[in-house]
Formats: sequence, structure tokens, C-alpha cells
Amino acid sequence: MNAMRFQNDTNFHLRMAALLVIGLFLDHLAEQNLTHWSSPRIGIVPFALGLAWAGLFTWHVANVLLQRIRVLEDRLERLDQRTEVIEDDQRARRSLPPMR
Repeated sequence: MNAMRFQNDTNFHLRMAALLVIGLFLDHLAEQNLTHWSSPRIGIVPFALGLAWAGLFTWHVANVLLQRIRVLEDRLERLDQRTEVIEDDQRARRSLPPMR
């Protein structure tokens, strides 16, 4: 299962910060130019649900990344073992034959 991953978190945070600033600016413009505009109020329950959703999503992404790290560590360990076997084989072939 693929989870959303960002190769560079800085770009993601800069985009999200830009969206926040644009949203605040548009809200300010709407209050000034639209006579019947009022900003929506968020209650504690939707706020808590939003935080829970963000937490669960973060937990899911962290678990997916942890699984991927474990798989990569296992592959690296097996590759290390194979490399050692190949190097031992090469050393054995290059060594002098036993003296009689």
C-alpha cells in the first residue's frame, strides 16, 4: 500500500504555509468586501476529530515507513552476507595452493 510521502518535507511545509497565508488573506478580504460574510467558527468536537484524523494519518504513514525501513535493512543484511561470501570465495581462489 502506498502512502503519501514527501522526499523533501521543506517544500511541503512551505506550500502549506503559503496556503495558510493565502487563506488568511482571503478571509480578511471577504470580511471587508462581503457585507454578510462571517468566518465560520470551529467547535471543540470538529477540532478534536481533525486532530485525531491527522494523528491517525501520521501513525499510518509512520508504520508504512517503518515497514519499508525493516525490509530495506533485511535486504541490506542479506546483501552484506552475499558480499562476504563472494569476497571469501575470491580470496580462496587467489591464495596460493597448500604446500606439500
